[in-house]
Amino acid sequence: MAVRDSTQSRRTGRRGESRGAALETLIREAYDRLPASERKVADFMLDYPGELASFSATEIAAKAESSKAAVTRMLKRLGFENFNAVRQAAREARQWGSPVYLLGRELERQGFSTKVKRHIEQDLNAISDTFNSLDERAFQNAVSRIGTAARVFVLGFRNSHFLAGYLRWQLIQVRDNVELLPVAGETLAEQLAGLGKDDAVIIVAFRRRMPVLEQAMKIIARTKCYTLFVTDPTARKETSATWTVRCESRGEDLFDFYTAAMSFLHFLSVSVVAEIGSTGRDRLKRIETVHEELHEFG
Repeated sequence: MAVRDSTQSRRTGRRGESRGAALETLIREAYDRLPASERKVADFMLDYPGELASFSATEIAAKAESSKAAVTRMLKRLGFENFNAVRQAAREARQWGSPVYLLGRELERQGFSTKVKRHIEQDLNAISDTFNSLDERAFQNAVSRIGTAARVFVLGFRNSHFLAGYLRWQLIQVRDNVELLPVAGETLAEQLAGLGKDDAVIIVAFRRRMPVLEQAMKIIARTKCYTLFVTDPTARKETSATWTVRCESRGEDLFDFYTAAMSFLHFLSVSVVAEIGSTGRDRLKRIETVHEELHEFG
């Protein structure tokens, strides 16, 4: 399976700040006190903070229709030592996945046909990169375990909860005892406390990942159950998962996309169906019979 990459909490270069996203807050707090030349720079930075990671102070000044001196003065007023510290803050915010830092002005100017072509290309590239990185043996081992485990739990937060829900809905059609975590109205601890070595956990975790995830994975690892970690290339290398799959999710757009993730989860689902064989087909038939009895579909 695609082996692990890394995301780490870094410093921005401004003392006391840990995330680049703090830059917008600093600008807004100082905005009313800025002279006109610096306010032009502030307006540009607030509208397109992601541009700071790519351009020099001179280029930012030109785009803001101000001067390099105004850029320098404003940044010092905010407490940054130099423009490189601001660029580092912007890079970290982009890496972390802040949507504000992922929107570029040049992308907004592209025509419809160009946008459609780029959209299709980035989806196809993401799917290709994701599947080309799969380790066949590790994938088959994961599929076998998901098919034979006493219980399967699928865990995901935020956008990943939707993806986890999709996978759970696929798997529950061909095998019993597939649960989605976290459960509404319950704590995660109430579910994790009952895990055992005969269970399997599929963890879907795309950025921006919640702090509770790392601790939850450590708790899951202590149960000795098998775990499949489905994530993106920014996840840290050192995880306690048995298998890790990294699905590409970044393009040039404001938001991350999950085309490759959905494709992989679909591929995983049909592979589990094939692994389970007649048992899965029998369950599908029973479900269809009950559908008819309940008149659930028109």
